[in-house]
Amino acid sequence: MRTYKISFAILFLTIAGNILCQTSGSAGVSDARSAAMGRTYTESATGLSAIGANPANLFRDSARSVELVLPLPLPNIGGSIGTNFMTIDDYNYFFGTQTTDATGKKIGRTLTFADKQRFNNLFSNGGTITTNLQIQLFAVSIKPINSFGTLGFSIIDQIAGTFTLPKELVNIGLNGNLANTVYNFNDTKLNAWWLRKYSFSYARNLDFVPFFKSFSLGVSINMIQGYAYTELDHMNTELTTGVGNVITGKGDFLLYSAFSPDFHIQYSFDKSTSDQKYSFSPFPTPAGSGVGVDIGLSAKLNDVLSFGFAVTDIGSITWNKNVAQYSSNKAVYLDDLTSQSQRDSLTNALTGKDNGRYTGNISSQLATALRLGAAIQIDKMVNGNFPGKMLVAIDYNQGFNDQPGNTTKPRTSIGADWVLGTIAVRSGFSFGGIDNFNWGFGLGLDFGILALNFGTPDMESLISSNSAKRVSFAFDSRWRF
Repeated sequence: MRTYKISFAILFLTIAGNILCQTSGSAGVSDARSAAMGRTYTESATGLSAIGANPANLFRDSARSVELVLPLPLPNIGGSIGTNFMTIDDYNYFFGTQTTDATGKKIGRTLTFADKQRFNNLFSNGGTITTNLQIQLFAVSIKPINSFGTLGFSIIDQIAGTFTLPKELVNIGLNGNLANTVYNFNDTKLNAWWLRKYSFSYARNLDFVPFFKSFSLGVSINMIQGYAYTELDHMNTELTTGVGNVITGKGDFLLYSAFSPDFHIQYSFDKSTSDQKYSFSPFPTPAGSGVGVDIGLSAKLNDVLSFGFAVTDIGSITWNKNVAQYSSNKAVYLDDLTSQSQRDSLTNALTGKDNGRYTGNISSQLATALRLGAAIQIDKMVNGNFPGKMLVAIDYNQGFNDQPGNTTKPRTSIGADWVLGTIAVRSGFSFGGIDNFNWGFGLGLDFGILALNFGTPDMESLISSNSAKRVSFAFDSRWRF
């Protein structure tokens, strides 16, 4: 019989290990062109790529009347997975080495004092694992005439998660529970979700605004279905080890979760449901729903310089199916490791094993973010004395919360798109946010009615893969008529 903890572990590992778009939050993945430009998009992403970034630029996609995103010839997919503490070299050093003992049994590396210090230093900035996956299942935009504006519709799945290991857990694993030591686990974080957005967008140019060659406004109304959600509301657990193996302290945490009924998740506290297996459906029953709004503007001063502003994902989700909570607020005392009752009491205080229950509706904010951007058309700035066409753009992104795909740490970026006939070469750099630094690179192929795009915001990880802490990619195809 599956328990809640096993089910969540499977879900989390599935998110983390199977990384299959539209921009999400201030730190999430983006469309392939923007990813290659260092995740720069506020004023440079146009057409269907602008949905989720700046809906005003839905209007600004040359003279094309119709744009389509379909699964063929390439699906629109972007994904990333990484940590802020361990490279592939680090993993191989600590976990990839095996030796044989005197009995012929294979054992792992025996850590020296220097090894333990090195391993502990890996977590000096925390031990955070982040995952992001976005799949734009379908999208279409229609611009009948310029005076009407542009209508857009998009369906996109977003799967994202953040998990932070407590530093003290690493210390215990390396050194054991030392006497007269206080272990605090309040840096633990866990937040993950699977959302589907149905976005209805509209943008048009306001010809009557003075001083600008064009001034566009855009809005997206996002109808959201949530299929899975897990959030660690707080973790204030603290343990103190005294002499004689005495452990005192307090277990204090609160964890919420909600899953689609179609997933047949069985919580450990509910023995009434049968142990049914998960059955795949492209349209699962939602565990929650909500509404979000994106608003944006794009001001083109002349043929060279333009500015953009947007606030995205304003709104929330209410989770109302299979909502459960696990919690603890208990004192801990253990002075006899041989006592089963004391060990069970400690386990319950740390995990909330016996305190799980169904609860009422819970609400979670969307990954609300502020976006500012500017773009310069280099070839027009030099009066056409430039090979091909080049756009250079800069961005500032600021999340208002730490929901999946978002961060309150500001992020700036600069990117360039150089078009030489059918081929486009793109690159850019991002600073701040969750990743601190990214170097993006990618290519585009434009055949007129069909455009193909490939990009990564983590080119440095591909060049020096053994020292990489994350892997990211994005690719898509777009039909334009």
